[in-house]
Amino acid sequence: MARLRHLAILTENVERLVRFYTTAFGMKIVEGIGTATYLSDGHINLAIIPIGPELKVEGKQLKPGIYHFGFEVENVAALRAICKELGAVTDIEKRPGNREAEYRVYDPDGNPVDLSQHGWPI
Repeated sequence: MARLRHLAILTENVERLVRFYTTAFGMKIVEGIGTATYLSDGHINLAIIPIGPELKVEGKQLKPGIYHFGFEVENVAALRAICKELGAVTDIEKRPGNREAEYRVYDPDGNPVDLSQHGWPI
């Protein structure tokens, strides 16, 4: 069974959001890769991502706010046909090596969904 494991938020002020979630909700900063600051409650990972670098990679259509969410899955290959059959906008695509998630697919409404077999730091 897949597990919802992370939510990503784009922001122009990483420090402000990190302070908010660590102080208000007791989340802890955990190790991660890339430009994001990763927080965890021990179950779910929250990636606070500076919007500037993402605009260069993903395009100027990005806005601050909820960016994508991710599932930890047992077998990405097994999901390829299922996602296509259910109307995913894209095939499951390999992500760059500087990302926590190994793959991404866009659901039928175009929402980005990260997929990882190794999971996220908690």
